[in-house]
Amino acid sequence: MPNSSKTTNKKGLSIHSFVNGFSFCTKSKIDFFSSTNNQKNFIEIFNGYLDQEDKDWFESIKFVSFHNASTFVPDSLFDNSRSKNYLKLYTKERENEIVSYDNIEQVSQINVYTFPKSISNNLKKVNINLEISHYNTLLLNNILSLEFSNGIEYRLFIHLQSEALDVFLFQKKEFKFNNRFLISNEDEFLYYLFFIVEQFDMETEGLEIVLLGKIKRYESYYKALNQYHNHIKFIDGDNNQIKNLSTHPAPYLANNFS
Repeated sequence: MPNSSKTTNKKGLSIHSFVNGFSFCTKSKIDFFSSTNNQKNFIEIFNGYLDQEDKDWFESIKFVSFHNASTFVPDSLFDNSRSKNYLKLYTKERENEIVSYDNIEQVSQINVYTFPKSISNNLKKVNINLEISHYNTLLLNNILSLEFSNGIEYRLFIHLQSEALDVFLFQKKEFKFNNRFLISNEDEFLYYLFFIVEQFDMETEGLEIVLLGKIKRYESYYKALNQYHNHIKFIDGDNNQIKNLSTHPAPYLANNFS
């Protein structure tokens, strides 16, 4: 069943699921709980969090999956009955996971992904409005909400998270490419960026690199990139009003509730 993006009000809770734990995000603070077995430990962590908070304070929950890759499929080619097939090149099929998808109407794309079935079942038992989505949907919707001049041929949007790099390439206003690369240092970061530039035969003069967030922990990556490319732009930065922001594995999305 497709999930559409909605704006979460001030009483919203956003739960971000990673391979090593969960971030429980409100508009004022981040609580990160590490976990070596997300499916087994989630309900215990979730109930513990609600016990320490006022559960009646929450009117909605948005669950955002980070732990598996997703893939974008043009909606004209999308067939719901073949959803699992779209993911075979990116992730192994697991019996304990279910396939879901988000419809990004503005670019006529379907974002297909999986998340643990047990987590979905546990969340649905809670009498709170629930929405499930994938972090790539949040990123793409954020990018599409931005306004840019028409003078640039290519824009490469970069999202950094713990040990990974997400890229979204646009030619003019056309969405061309998305991928996720595992990285551990600045050299690997630059390698994948140069690889994309080469694959799409982009001239550096016609390329603007847009970094999603200006996050203190990634300053060394920004400096490395600036040595090779000058046409760089930042969208937003650290939100110092959020407590424990540094504990979130993907800080740009820590206070994103739409």
